[in-house]
Amino acid sequence: MYNADKRYVCARPSRRTVTLSGFRGVDPEQKRAALPSDYADFAVGFGFKDGCLVSGPGARYLKGVKPDLTETETPNVPKPAENCRLGIYRTDDKEENYNKIMLMYTNGAAALPTGDFSAWQQYNYFLMSNFNEGINVLDPDGKPVFVLVSTGGEAMCIYTGSTFDVIGSATATVTTICKHSERVFAVMSDDECTVLYSDAFDVYNWDVSLDAGGYITFDRDLGRIRKLVSFADYLYVFCDYGIYRVSTRGDQLSFSVKRLYTACSRIYPETIAEAGDRIIFCAGDGVYSFDGYDVTRISTRLNKYFHVGADGMCAAYCKHKYYLAFRLCEDGWTAGDNNSLAILDLDTGELCISRGFYIFDMETLATGAQNTVIATAKNVEKLMELSPELGSYLGQSLEKEWRVGGVDMGDAGAVKVVCSAEVNTQTPFTLTFTNERGKTRSVSFAAGRSTRRIGICGKTFSVAITTQEEDVLIRPISLTVDFYEGGEHAV
Repeated sequence: MYNADKRYVCARPSRRTVTLSGFRGVDPEQKRAALPSDYADFAVGFGFKDGCLVSGPGARYLKGVKPDLTETETPNVPKPAENCRLGIYRTDDKEENYNKIMLMYTNGAAALPTGDFSAWQQYNYFLMSNFNEGINVLDPDGKPVFVLVSTGGEAMCIYTGSTFDVIGSATATVTTICKHSERVFAVMSDDECTVLYSDAFDVYNWDVSLDAGGYITFDRDLGRIRKLVSFADYLYVFCDYGIYRVSTRGDQLSFSVKRLYTACSRIYPETIAEAGDRIIFCAGDGVYSFDGYDVTRISTRLNKYFHVGADGMCAAYCKHKYYLAFRLCEDGWTAGDNNSLAILDLDTGELCISRGFYIFDMETLATGAQNTVIATAKNVEKLMELSPELGSYLGQSLEKEWRVGGVDMGDAGAVKVVCSAEVNTQTPFTLTFTNERGKTRSVSFAAGRSTRRIGICGKTFSVAITTQEEDVLIRPISLTVDFYEGGEHAV
């Protein structure tokens, strides 16, 4: 009996063995009714490797790797109750392993030398309300310094490694800043269609003259200027809806501007990340790759998940992978801050997503001993390290679900009875079938090889795999299905 008020007269069934999925990834836009359904409609907490489900993205407390390749714990951050921005200060100090991790927060900043990771060097500076971004430059004497900008209208200041030097003051804030060639370029909040630049080799001098600093005004056709990026010998100006290329070779009279790209959807500036020989960024209609000349859309798999506003995201690149923290828009998860981490493999196109934890900012830490992505979050006491196949967040296992819907197994008219499932897994998990009438059948599998009865019939099914385990390895699942050709006949 398939329904209490109907009975079905069907032909002799045809029994078939089908594979549920080859577990190749997640793609909400790719609908496939037949099996195997290699791409899930929805998947969080899982990664995909060699045709198997594995642990997905996660985060743990950062362990520093010193120049002698020994690991060490990192100290607690100075302001765990605040959302803190990250930066990497490239120094000339061998004892610091030539790098300091910069933490920027209200009324100050802190630096953690990567030579020993022993203690944060705190610098409170109450003239600056809130540091928001920092860049590496050379001062007029050729010494590496770190320029910090504030959201509080005090323009910018320079951290020399031990002191702060203020560069002027302003009623407007710096919205984006970039060091390119021998100058520093910036955009102010009171005119987001103009790029200001400093004197050559002198970040302290922003006077406007032919032998000092100056400005370039852009038309408003592409919207506001949102991000400045130095890449492949050019300065690239990312606007809401396009990209300009600026050549700054020679003196100011030789500067030139060219419009390179007009976007169909708004570009999200927080997602722009340099990835070797290209730049990766997100727009409202996909993830894009930009090589300095051409723009190519490389993925649309995240489109469905983006919140309409999509602001507040952050991104980084490391080891051929693009990391993106964003607000996943699914199952009511639409309010608040970033709640998910996606990692896109730029070599294979493989995408994996985890949700259920917050990331405020991230940065790539690349030293001679360590190459990883670090992150901050409010109310987290230490710096975090992001990992593609961790499966947990600070020691707590993350939600893991793989799901496909509308599965008719390639025969829309037939009634199917899913008789059994054969698995070979190292991870306990639950397999759930739901037919078109809402009837559900869930079966749990222990680690190892086993076959279990399912016993659900219908024309179409949604199928889900769930587990709470941290370490995951689930191989392809074999289903035994009876097909009743000719469908159903109510009498």
